[in-house]
Amino acid sequence: MSRFKIIYILSLVILGLLIAFAVFRPMTVGEEYSEVQRAQLLEREDQWIIELDLINHEGRDQNYTVTMVVDGEQYNTSVLIPSGRMFTYIHHIYSDSVTEGDVRFAIYKEGEATPFEESTYYLK
Repeated sequence: MSRFKIIYILSLVILGLLIAFAVFRPMTVGEEYSEVQRAQLLEREDQWIIELDLINHEGRDQNYTVTMVVDGEQYNTSVLIPSGRMFTYIHHIYSDSVTEGDVRFAIYKEGEATPFEESTYYLK
């Protein structure tokens, strides 16, 4: 068998193994993480409602701070979420109190200066 045939067959075998590994064993995330699910902005007749689910997969009870800034006015909510549990955060923004129309929120873990989730909504 020629040298090029052997290299070609080995490269096909390696490619097959890589594809099989990607399909049957996808990239796994570490066991300790937090996530935000179902973050949504709902518009009603006289208000907007921001709703999000904060899930703790840290493996221990964790304190979180949700910071909401509406037209420069800041609202903070601190919550302790037990391991494996979920917290639903709801914030009502009434249309008569909105002037600029930008809403920013950030979610911090206790003791961390950088948020692990942040977003901005433009209401007008």
